[in-house]
Amino acid sequence: MTLPLVKAHRILACGLGLFLISHFAIHLTAIGGAELHLNVLDKFQGLYRNLLIEPLLFLAIVAQIFIGAKLVWRRWKQPAKGFWGWAQILSGFYLIFFFVLHTSAALSTRYLVGFDTNFYWAAGTLNVGALKYFFAPYYFLGVLSIFTHLAAAIYFGWSGKGKIASKLILLLGVIIASLIVLTFSGVFYDIQLPAEYREYYESFR
Repeated sequence: MTLPLVKAHRILACGLGLFLISHFAIHLTAIGGAELHLNVLDKFQGLYRNLLIEPLLFLAIVAQIFIGAKLVWRRWKQPAKGFWGWAQILSGFYLIFFFVLHTSAALSTRYLVGFDTNFYWAAGTLNVGALKYFFAPYYFLGVLSIFTHLAAAIYFGWSGKGKIASKLILLLGVIIASLIVLTFSGVFYDIQLPAEYREYYESFR
């Protein structure tokens, strides 16, 4: 039963990986300004925000959460974990938490609240009141966990050659996570939230 689960986990990871690569690339365009990010997002979000792809993406995320939870639990029970074993376990647990919270928040914001989950939706959590004290580490660890989980998989699956690659991927994760959080926090330029987004986040204070 373990091998089919591992195979399904890897297949889903490859599919979701394509989405995440584009997702991070779009987020990084925000370094050039909010308008650039909004324009790029507007051009690419139609690829996955449609009646065919979005439900499949949602189902893939749900399936990956359940499969990943079983595999992380099995890894937890194994002895002699070492650094990369613990990295795989902890990043796996955090990814389950992050995907459940982030996916449900994005869908409820769009379909129940009626707000677009754009630049200002993410930036609002990092620029209004004390929300940033939760969301800054939340986003940073979410991005870093994806790279950490990938790095651990490469370390265990690529024999001795994976050691250097794993370290480089982990370092890349730290850099990208830092850039995304700093950008949406308004470190590189001043962020002016639209009134409706500011009022929405201020209601949580």
